[in-house]
Amino acid sequence: MQGCFTKRHSGCGGRSMNTIMSLVSVPFLTLFAALTPVMQSNADSFRFEATVPASIPDGTGAVRSIPIDVTLQDHSDLILTGIELELDIEHPWVGDLVVSLRSPTGVVTRLIDRNGQGPFGFPGPFGCGGDDVSMVLSQDAATIVDDVCSITETPVLAGRLRPHESFSGHLGSAPGGVWFIDLQDVQSGDSGNFISAALVMEIEVDCDGDGLPDECDCPGDLNGDGVVDGADLADLLSRWGQTGVPADLDGDGSVAGGDLSIMLAGWGFCS
Repeated sequence: MQGCFTKRHSGCGGRSMNTIMSLVSVPFLTLFAALTPVMQSNADSFRFEATVPASIPDGTGAVRSIPIDVTLQDHSDLILTGIELELDIEHPWVGDLVVSLRSPTGVVTRLIDRNGQGPFGFPGPFGCGGDDVSMVLSQDAATIVDDVCSITETPVLAGRLRPHESFSGHLGSAPGGVWFIDLQDVQSGDSGNFISAALVMEIEVDCDGDGLPDECDCPGDLNGDGVVDGADLADLLSRWGQTGVPADLDGDGSVAGGDLSIMLAGWGFCS
């Protein structure tokens, strides 16, 4: 029964999602992954941290790229179904900053685009003059990052905020490969540093390659615990001959031998 992503999180062929991440090290940064329940979803959520500070070239527009290597085993049938990004930057004038997330295939999402920049008045053409960034960028946040600017609160960009552009362009794609956080300072006079980031990914199984997570089809698992076992068999036998109950697996109107055959054929962990 391939194509099922169950509560036990077995991928196609029955491998465990708990084994798909591995420790990786890249220039400038040490990155690691850990299974963390950070989003409300049926997907597995994995967190990759970049914790080595790096300077952002001041005023030149030159890009400081922070690499994050997402290494997966047997990744061909896995897709990305959600992203959040935790970001910490020290900078005395956040309106100087342009920050993007770039996928391994080159898809770019602009996260911050010279926050607070306007045609006149304060903040005016130089953008928001507040200090520092310590925020979580999430698609479901109520407030978009563009609408936040304070000259009295530090960090000026804090809490859960929606990115300047949607993460949707990354969803449905393969998560594996080298991702980048690209940082630019496009106005001279104030310099800053990247401090840390955490890329949080929701990953699900897509065995049929349609870019959507597969529905779980495990008809013998009557109690929904991710395995067809004695508990399910006891439930089926206790309902023998009954009609209109979940144990009628073949849908013929009553619990009988055909339903028992379906259950025994799927015995064991759903996969």
